[in-house]
Amino acid sequence: MRTHYVADTSLDDTRLAKDLEQSDSFPWSEAYSDYVFGGAWKSCMLWARGGDAGDGVVTNYDHGRPATFTQFGNQLPYLRELITTVADLDRLNFVRLAKVQNSVIIPHRDLLELSELADDTRNAHRMHIPLVTNEDCFFNEGNTVFRMRKGEVWFLDASEIHSVAVLSAEERVHLMLDFVNVPSAKPLITIEGRSADAGIPQDRTVERPPLTDADRARLMQLADVVTMETINEIFSIVIKKHFRYDGGDDFVWNTMIDIARASADPAALRHVEELRRYYTLERSASE
Repeated sequence: MRTHYVADTSLDDTRLAKDLEQSDSFPWSEAYSDYVFGGAWKSCMLWARGGDAGDGVVTNYDHGRPATFTQFGNQLPYLRELITTVADLDRLNFVRLAKVQNSVIIPHRDLLELSELADDTRNAHRMHIPLVTNEDCFFNEGNTVFRMRKGEVWFLDASEIHSVAVLSAEERVHLMLDFVNVPSAKPLITIEGRSADAGIPQDRTVERPPLTDADRARLMQLADVVTMETINEIFSIVIKKHFRYDGGDDFVWNTMIDIARASADPAALRHVEELRRYYTLERSASE
């Protein structure tokens, strides 16, 4: 199922604000923050296998037990109502609140480490509902940069290389729902008026000016300061450039490999190539 806008859902701002304030008191997991440059990727599990809040790492749950609301989901009545209203609970696997600010996320594929799980317990389809967002929050898939608006429902093809930029001090908060891939006569979501899979609407895409040769040359000068201590900062700069300028397909990984190859530190290239393998090609649940 490719990335596409599905529908709008009307959010009750008063009830939502009350639930989000309540969630601030929960212990948020920072699992998967190794994907992030600049800050942490924080999540709170609201629905999970066995109803356990767990540690946020989806491979660490008992996939032999049915999924249901966690202790945190049960304390958020509005979000619980929203989830049960929009989702097919029979195929719903995990639901997380996820928040991030002043950060970018490395281009990656999800689900790679889940290949050994059975179809009826493995995350296969992902839905996003932005709850708090702003104009400086971006997604990208391939070379397409786009925004998800507050209250919109989106399916995200997490098996494709994608990344995120939250270029704001304001926290971006999304509701993330993961579904298993088993046959059903019911749709994954039950919102009336949902659109056909028309991909990413043109009015949600971000038009970026082409990256100039001068811009590329300046980025290559970062090779002079690349070390294993600075490489995360270099990644952040290149990812931010991608969200503001069109450098072509696979810009971030190609640019980082070129910079690392031109650097004086031989460990840099090995490190970037290993990251590319881990985040986009293959990784196991034990890594």
